[in-house]
Amino acid sequence: MRETLRFLGALLLGLLLVGGAVGLGLFLLLQGEEDLGKELLRLAQRKLPLLLFLGFLFTLVLAVLLYPVFLGYLAATRALGQEAEIVLANPGHRLRLRGPFELRALADLINRLAQEKEALEKEVATRIAEAKSLLEEERRKLAALIGHLPHGVVLANPKGQVLLYNQGARELLGEGLGVGKSLFGLLDRGLMVHALGLPGERFLTQGPKGTLWLQVVPLEGEEGFLVLLEEAREQGGWDAALLHRLKDKLAGLKALAETLEQEARGTPLEPLLKTATATALELSQLVASWEAPSQAAEVLAEDLLALLAQALERETGVSPGFSLEEEARDLLVQADTYALARGLAAALKDEEEAFLEGKREGNLLHLILALPKPPPGPAHPDLPPLLKEAVERSGGSAWWAGARLHLLLPAREAPRLPAKAGPPPRAEVFDLSLLHAPEELEEAPLEGLLYTAFDLETTGLDPEKDAIIALGAVHILGKKVLRHEIFEALVNPGRPIPKASTEIHGLTWEMLREKPKLEEVLPGFRLFLEDTVLLAHNGAFDMAFLRRVGLHQPPLVDTLLLSHLLFPDLQDHRLETLAERFGVPVIGRHTALGDALMTAEVFAGMVPLLKARGYRTLGEVLRACARLPLARLKY
Repeated sequence: MRETLRFLGALLLGLLLVGGAVGLGLFLLLQGEEDLGKELLRLAQRKLPLLLFLGFLFTLVLAVLLYPVFLGYLAATRALGQEAEIVLANPGHRLRLRGPFELRALADLINRLAQEKEALEKEVATRIAEAKSLLEEERRKLAALIGHLPHGVVLANPKGQVLLYNQGARELLGEGLGVGKSLFGLLDRGLMVHALGLPGERFLTQGPKGTLWLQVVPLEGEEGFLVLLEEAREQGGWDAALLHRLKDKLAGLKALAETLEQEARGTPLEPLLKTATATALELSQLVASWEAPSQAAEVLAEDLLALLAQALERETGVSPGFSLEEEARDLLVQADTYALARGLAAALKDEEEAFLEGKREGNLLHLILALPKPPPGPAHPDLPPLLKEAVERSGGSAWWAGARLHLLLPAREAPRLPAKAGPPPRAEVFDLSLLHAPEELEEAPLEGLLYTAFDLETTGLDPEKDAIIALGAVHILGKKVLRHEIFEALVNPGRPIPKASTEIHGLTWEMLREKPKLEEVLPGFRLFLEDTVLLAHNGAFDMAFLRRVGLHQPPLVDTLLLSHLLFPDLQDHRLETLAERFGVPVIGRHTALGDALMTAEVFAGMVPLLKARGYRTLGEVLRACARLPLARLKY
């Protein structure tokens, strides 16, 4: 439309210039020649149809002359410029020599410059690779070490976003774990913050796949923290299923012994059976006494008060003051710190201020929580259940006395240890550059977001009637494709697949007959997409299928729209064509994961071009795409 308006404007301007020149010439020619002027006017009136025809013919000729300039030459120039931009992202791309002589010469010059740029980049890359060889070797060693640890290991930045993890952590936390995602969506945020203050202690918590032991170790400075995870076995370290079987066998043995005792009464076997019955009873009582391990740990009294004050401020908004007498500073207090903090927070409900005081009473720490006024209700109100359980678990006691809550917690004198010379210098094997998580998603820079490039294969093209038969996805952080974080699944559609569809993606009914149903695959796919921005090529089609099964997670970045935004004068915007332009190998075309990987690589190449055009944030890109006519296409 813009080119057409410019062409019409140029045509109008040409007509005005020619008409003005002719009018000015006649005006100068007829000065003082009134009779001649009247004769010419009369002649023009008589020949008006002929003059109009000549004017139309002149306009047509002028349009034919201007057309190559405005709708041919200029469009070809713009197309050359847009294709030349690809060289910024892919120096190996070469422009085709076509169009007028001048444009062919310009394209040849650009190709020579691109060749020099490619050679320089290869030289720089070689030197960087040589400089980084030792560092990469150290990184591989560390990655191999972490990968073989029996525990789950997760490295996160101060905001809880994952920077690194091993396979053990993936098995314990499931598919919701991924680079750039938040740990706080998988584990109890309050417990993790609490555990950060006690790096030497382990805490029992509920993970996505079961109960876990959690330990959080802060890194030096403010570079983040390390999370150590281990599968927790309930009942004192015994597997619950094993305990159940043991109890069942003991109950059967006891019942058998009691039955035989009746029959063997008065025989030589009677004393032996009585002994067996007593042994079975004793073993049953022993198994029943095995309880879940306590989470109580020994904490220095000064650390405990500081920890409780921080937890109360975080949980209730009340910032209590605290004091600890000098005699109590060397006490190791036995306490389940997290449960104790939550219990005290429940006691502080609806209060606006409080004060914590710690004293030593023999081998006990006397902890007093002073409130401005007694809690409402009876003179001796009940303790909050959380607090009561936490105190009993630690082996202590608690009671109300007016406006003061008293706690007695077991403690002992801390052993005197010789001072250490100091830790050895830490090996600098990883660059812990932190991710940025802006407050508003639309204002987030394109390179600061975690995307999921995805693709679907279906039985047909109608979202209302056809079914999904394959899903593929990969995470991309900014413009780095995380090829180790992929999702791939084949789905049983519950119906035969048309031959025309099989010819495209190669999937047959026999291949999918034993695969899981879509409802079994979707939960894992939903977790993989969580906390990411969706990315697809011609995504309106894929989203139509996903919306039908209840999966809708805007916004969606569409590389088809981005191609029209970046290269409006190029005609071919297919995924394989874009892959060729950006130097992406076309592997696994028309497979869900193959297309998702190609989409991710193409988007990585588009990011520098978008930034060069002034599109630096996600909101700017989405608004620009929304203005394209293609964006109104719906399935």
